[in-house]
Amino acid sequence: MPRALRPTWLINLRTLAGKGNRPYHGAPSDHFNGQRFANIEPKPHKSLWAVLKWQLSREKQARWVEQPAANDLAPVAERVTGNELRITYINHATVLIQHRGLNILTDPVWAQRVSPFSFVGPRRYQQPGLSLDQLPPLDLILVSHNHYDHLDLQTLRSLCERFPLAQVVTGLGNAELIRETGFSRVQELDWWQSLPLGEALELHAVPAQHWSSRTRSDTNRSLWLGFVITSPDGPLLFPGDTGLGPEFRLINQRFGPMRFAALPIGAYAPRWFMRDNHMSPDDAVQAHQQLQSRHSLAIHFGTFNLSDEGQFEPPRELARSLSERQVDPDTFRVPVPGYQWSVPPL
Repeated sequence: MPRALRPTWLINLRTLAGKGNRPYHGAPSDHFNGQRFANIEPKPHKSLWAVLKWQLSREKQARWVEQPAANDLAPVAERVTGNELRITYINHATVLIQHRGLNILTDPVWAQRVSPFSFVGPRRYQQPGLSLDQLPPLDLILVSHNHYDHLDLQTLRSLCERFPLAQVVTGLGNAELIRETGFSRVQELDWWQSLPLGEALELHAVPAQHWSSRTRSDTNRSLWLGFVITSPDGPLLFPGDTGLGPEFRLINQRFGPMRFAALPIGAYAPRWFMRDNHMSPDDAVQAHQQLQSRHSLAIHFGTFNLSDEGQFEPPRELARSLSERQVDPDTFRVPVPGYQWSVPPL
């Protein structure tokens, strides 16, 4: 059966069996030993015993409750031009970026569960701020890494049906899996590699502190990364999933103050287990400061129950940290799905 015609459930079963995301083969580098990738500051991978320890010691949390989609949101522009930057938060790490005539979507997830199966795994509690049908024409889709809550095959397949000519950019080792969904224009990048986008824009792959895996056998066999879009109107950052490491200072050194950054604030508890790979709200505020970000948006919270903090805890902790670190809360906003922000230029 041709790849583009394979049903999503078959792709997911192949992935679970270790056949979807084949190991990357390439020349060794400072973050690739020929078999597996590593962070700038290498972190030990959590063993099965650590996972079991976490699961057996989890504190009972308040029950998560369903959150409806907002129904009074402004329509999304088909495109924006000039120095205007329009950001629309959709859910989790899915953000629509509109700038200089381009429509860019990050880590698209519309699935009801972030899992290889539709009947088990973390399920959705927050409905997306936009439906797939409400999206404007997409030019570029960014996929930061291969975890199920960031690389969702069902969503990518639906997007390919609507926008077959869109280009997808991702890290080393992910292209073959993404092509399973039907996209033909898939580009892999290594850290610090770049890709011209036109309209004086350029896409840069940047390091993040995280890891990759879709099965028990493919841990760190494909690359995780973030993305900086440089523009005459100031750079933009989407880091994907990340802990707080040296990456933000390096990004600031290379690109200068950010006009905009989307910073994850959820999936951080317990800290002994999550610290290396997910930022807490206070970590996110520190990242905001290290980036000298003029405008940041909180992402990666309240959609899927992935960790031990409460459903509504990340925004409360972010507000507390912003106050303690004397950061203007208007410069680091907490959105509801569908929220639109016309971000001022630098």
